[in-house]
Amino acid sequence: METAKIGLNAGLVWRKLNENGSFPIQELARKLDLGAEDTALAIGWLARENKVYLERKNGVLYVKNS
Repeated sequence: METAKIGLNAGLVWRKLNENGSFPIQELARKLDLGAEDTALAIGWLARENKVYLERKNGVLYVKNS
């Protein structure tokens, strides 16, 4: 996958989190119409930049802006 596409998807994730707060990762992928891999790569991009936090609640992994 191209780095540019990962960056674009990271922007989509970032904006959705700014609008709505935290999401379970699977729900975020559905809302953005992204595949699991694309969502994971975008979240990884943002996590590397310290822009998101990941937390597990009752066995479900959530992502939220830092």
